[in-house]
Amino acid sequence: GYGTISGIENHIRPYLNGKDITAKSRNVMVIDLFGLGEEEVRDRFPAIYQWVYDRVRSERLTNKDPKLSREWWLFRRSNEMIRNALVGLSRYIATVETSKHRFFVFLDASILPDNMLVNIAIDDAYHLGVLSSRLHVTWALASGGTLEDRPRYNKSVCFETFPFPDASEAQKARIRELGEALDAHRKRQQAAHPDLTLTGMYNVLEKLRAGDALTAKDKVIHENGLVSVLKQIHDDLDTAVADAYGIPADLSDAAILEHLVALNHALSLIHISEPTRQRQPS
Repeated sequence: GYGTISGIENHIRPYLNGKDITAKSRNVMVIDLFGLGEEEVRDRFPAIYQWVYDRVRSERLTNKDPKLSREWWLFRRSNEMIRNALVGLSRYIATVETSKHRFFVFLDASILPDNMLVNIAIDDAYHLGVLSSRLHVTWALASGGTLEDRPRYNKSVCFETFPFPDASEAQKARIRELGEALDAHRKRQQAAHPDLTLTGMYNVLEKLRAGDALTAKDKVIHENGLVSVLKQIHDDLDTAVADAYGIPADLSDAAILEHLVALNHALSLIHISEPTRQRQPS
């Protein structure tokens, strides 16, 4: 094994794709030598160097992408933007780009995300809480479009245009507390029941909300995932987030969108007018 080599833990990292999050994790690890030159890899990690040399180099040298052939020892998807954004963070928020259910999870900063994950370089559970609420999910469904029959989450359309509430510190603290509770609950139940998937849990949650009868399989998921508890956390989160926006929690989807579109428009006008104001003589 490579575990005894000093510093190697920074270069053999867990790698997650969408299915690892929605279904069962494959527990894949990748060799990630980002930031290291060829000679440095060979000198510091000779066993890793030989492994990559024997298996990757010949295919990479003939690759049409000059960067890939020139830096043949590096992981194909370096994704420098997210790497730079994650510096100093212990975790970040991720969601699967195309998914039946829209949920947001915290990933440890050691995890290298696949390009089909949408990653947000924020470690505050307040943001996870707001994004996990019915208000944001309604916004994302309306603005993100679909692939086949599954909703897509487009970061520039769904996240960057989303107007977060002007929450008080007390409101933020409550949403933060519920965001942590949501993330911890799902992780705890999945750790206790390795066959439990997030898709399974949210399928059952959807049935609970609709008042549909649960099948025998659903009942096992409900028991293992403690899905009634999951529902209660989500309901509390929806109430807390609606409170931060100053609107009732039981608004229709259409009324929620109307409120968010108006808020987005107002915030856009503020951003447009600010530079203009600064240019005016005092």
